[in-house]
Amino acid sequence: MAKKNKELTPREKHSEDVINELFGSPEVEPDIEGDITELGSQPDDDVKIAPDPRKHKFFFGFAVFIVIMAAIGVVSSVRFISDGVRDIMDNTSLKNEFARFLLPVVANDIAPFENAAEISNSAKVSVAIWNVLLNKDTTGYKTSETGDFHIPEYDIGVSCAEIFGSGTSITHQSVGAGDTRFVYDETNHYYICSGSMRYLNYAPRITEMTETNGTYVLTVEYLPPSFTMVSENIGIEVTADKTMEYTIIRWDKKNTLMSVRFINSERL
Repeated sequence: MAKKNKELTPREKHSEDVINELFGSPEVEPDIEGDITELGSQPDDDVKIAPDPRKHKFFFGFAVFIVIMAAIGVVSSVRFISDGVRDIMDNTSLKNEFARFLLPVVANDIAPFENAAEISNSAKVSVAIWNVLLNKDTTGYKTSETGDFHIPEYDIGVSCAEIFGSGTSITHQSVGAGDTRFVYDETNHYYICSGSMRYLNYAPRITEMTETNGTYVLTVEYLPPSFTMVSENIGIEVTADKTMEYTIIRWDKKNTLMSVRFINSERL
């Protein structure tokens, strides 16, 4: 009978070690739970994590926002370019500038002339004063107790040159009548002008404009300002009282009025 705890020979011990190494020792219990846990902790290249649907919604909404803003930008750009082209084709900005430049002349309804020498001195003074009142800042002028303000004669001379040219001479004198009378103070060398609103005879409306080498020929309609304001508010078409032809030389963005003529049809 063999011994229970038989001592193994070196050959038998070596064979047992080889078996244990290959199949595990029967005396050591395998750690199955640990192996499973360790297996679950290993990354699997074949397994892909599902994307978060909230991120898809965010990026989709952001993309829609970008598309909408781009569409708005395109529409705005097209509208801006369209308005700019229409303004260039119609010369609206320049017409508005000329209308403001001619307003003191049209408001005074001065007689036609071919050169500045034909303009009466009273007309030049009156136009120059109205140019200051309509197109200049009068807040810095000295005022009286009655609300009238004083315009230095120097400013009137400069204003006259702005309309009719730097070579135009002017003799200072009182002009106008009634509520639109401007009194010249010879002692203090200024004009006394009322600070209240005044009635204008006409306002200009430029209907046609041609240009040749910096010389502009304008067809100007004379509109009563009161009717002009009413027509803008209620949409009534205003009929001009008369139409005149103006010639302006424009150089270095400065305008000089050269002549005022009757329209050919009115001469017949």
